[in-house]
This record gives sequence, structure tokens and C-alpha cells, in this order.
Amino acid sequence: MTTINVERRWILPIQKRGNLGKSTTVAVLAQYLEHHGVSWRGFDLDPDHRTFSRLFPSPVSLCEIADEAEAEVIKIARSSGEVAVTLIDPRAHMSDMIMRAWAMIRFPERFAEAGGRATVLVFPGDDLELLTDIDTTVTQLGQSVDYVVVRNPARQPRTRMFNGSALEEELVRLGAVFLEIPVLLALARNHLSALEAELGRGVSHVEAVKNLELPLDSMVRLIVEDWLRTCFRNLDVIARKILPGEFAAQIRQVDAGAASKASGIVRGAKINRQNL
Repeated sequence: MTTINVERRWILPIQKRGNLGKSTTVAVLAQYLEHHGVSWRGFDLDPDHRTFSRLFPSPVSLCEIADEAEAEVIKIARSSGEVAVTLIDPRAHMSDMIMRAWAMIRFPERFAEAGGRATVLVFPGDDLELLTDIDTTVTQLGQSVDYVVVRNPARQPRTRMFNGSALEEELVRLGAVFLEIPVLLALARNHLSALEAELGRGVSHVEAVKNLELPLDSMVRLIVEDWLRTCFRNLDVIARKILPGEFAAQIRQVDAGAASKASGIVRGAKINRQNL
């Protein structure tokens, strides 16, 4: 299926390990969708942490995981045609269950027949178990889904075992795109956590920037705004893999290296070389 024919998206991380930045990435995606006016619905499959549903209590449903957890995923799949994008934030160690549920109902194939496309987020790092987990996912799903390889330096600062590997080459052959979530300064993270504790509710990054009535330090607000702007710019680069075709077509195509070239500065271009 070509990108332009994709009418709906399912986006979720499929990875066993926790503490990889999955919830942060899903939260940024939710704010990106709202920024572009894309209808979406979310499901929080991590009842222990409830990060996703805490940040977005209205569009996100908190799902308690029962003994037959596969049934919960299948129920969500049945409602996948109601909005343009469905976002899932599963807890760690749910990837096998998700894969079993998908296999039972042939979800990627059936979703594609209905004009949809699933996007799987994977998070590489310098860890054999982590990369084996990704390899298993890619082997089982193959070309039936799209892949976004998320690099999150705050959680996995090194990916040397992945870079240049056969696994990376396979993902590239399958059309994978690469997304970097920049590091948000601890200063800002701590202020946001303190604000949430004070308010007794979640505060998204966009609200922290736009709601000037929040008791948030002005410099912290600027730090979050700059971080969010970078995240959105990076998402613009991969829009065709995370948005339905009609919305992706509206995003101005951004060169993946545009951020690094934005300053226009060429090293040594303005020095006086005659005096060297």
C-alpha cells in the first residue's frame, strides 16, 4: 500500500524492555497530532504508571489488563476505524501478547484491507537482549507494518551495536525511518514534575508552553518550547510513516539534515586565511 492511500494509522511501541522512553515518544506524537488537527484516540495499557492517560485524560482510555490480555488488544482493534490515528502505550513485557493478538485476527493484513497501516516504534540500544527483541519483531511482522526507529539519548545514549548492523540494514530495506527524541534538560523535567504534583494532574508539554496561567518559571517554559519545536520538526521529516496520507501530504517536506544546516554556518568560511 502506498503512503498516499493510507486512511488511518495505528501507532505503538512493540518492545519488551521498559525505561526506553516509549511513553514520552507516544506523548509527543499525541501532541504532534493535535498540532496538525489530526483526530486521534489513545489507549493506555500501562495501568501501573498511567502516564499516557494522566497527560491526556479525555482522548485516552485507561485499560486494566485482565487475565486474557490479548482480548483487550483485540477490542481496541475493533474500534480502529473510528479516528484517523490510534495511539497505544503498552507497559513493558506486553510485546509477545500484542503479537499473539495480532496473529489471531491477522490485524496488520485486515487493517490494510480497510485502508489502514500500522506503525511500530522500536528503540535500539547497546544491549544484545534489546536488539534480539527488535529482530524478533521485524522477523515476525516483516513488510506488514511500517517501522520508526526511535533514538532517545536520554534513555539509550549509545547504539553502536545497532549502527551499521545487519538488523539496521534490514529495517532500512523495509522502509524504516529514524526519529530522534532530543534530551529535555533535567531542570525542565524537574519543574514539570513539581508542577504536576502541585496541581494533582498531568501537564503536557504543549500546555506547559501555552497555558501562561500555570505557575511555571518563564525560562523553563522557553526550554520546553524549544525542545517541543525540535521534536515536531523531527516528526515532520517522518510524517509519511505516522500520519494518514491526506495529512502527510500537507506537511512541508523537510530534509532530514535541515536542522543541522539551519544556521548556514560553514566552518572557516569567514576567517582571514591570507594571514595564515
